[in-house]
Amino acid sequence: MRQRPRLIVNAPRAGAPGVREVEAHGEVHALLPLGDAVHGALYWQQPRVFRREWRLVSDRGEHVLLHGHGLSRRKLVAETPAATWALTRSWGGNVMLADTEGRELASMAHGWFGRRRLELPSGPALSWRWRWGGSHTLEDDEGHELLRLQRWFALFRFQAAVSLSDSVRSRKDLLELLTVTYFAWLSAPRGHAH
Repeated sequence: MRQRPRLIVNAPRAGAPGVREVEAHGEVHALLPLGDAVHGALYWQQPRVFRREWRLVSDRGEHVLLHGHGLSRRKLVAETPAATWALTRSWGGNVMLADTEGRELASMAHGWFGRRRLELPSGPALSWRWRWGGSHTLEDDEGHELLRLQRWFALFRFQAAVSLSDSVRSRKDLLELLTVTYFAWLSAPRGHAH
C-alpha cells in the first residue's frame, strides 16, 4: 500500500503580490500564482469528507480552489489568483469551463472507452485518456504526455497527484488545463473500467 504523501502548505500573507483571498464554506483561502511551483509536486486535495471543495496545492500554498453546493458535482466554481470560472457537467457527461461572462474557455465531450477530446478555443484539441493503474493523461495529437493525474487513496475523498511535462509548464492556459482535467476526472463514473 502506498503511503500518502506528506505536504506542508505554507500559507502566504494576504498582502503579498499576486495573492487573492477567496471565501468558500466559511473559510478564507489565499490563492497564489503557480510560478515556480510547476517544477515541484502538485496535488489536488479534498480537505473534508462530503464537502464540495477541492484545492490545487503545492509546498508554496493553494493555487486553485473548486467549490460548490448540493449533492451532485455538476456545477462548481473555480477560483484562481486572477479569475473566477464556472465548471459545468451536462447530464450526458460533457464538461465545460467558462468565464464569468459565459464565454467557453475549454470543453470536453463525453467519450468512449476512457477517451475524451479537450477542445480549446486557442489551439488544437488534446486527448484525455484513462490508463491502466488508474491514472489519466492529457496528450497532444502526437501522443506526447502533457500531464498525468494519479489518484491517491483517501477514505471517502477524491484526491490526486499531478505530474507535468516540461512542455506544458510554460503554457499560458496551464491553470485552465489543470482545472478542466480534474473536473473531468471528478465527473467520471466510479467503479468502472474507465
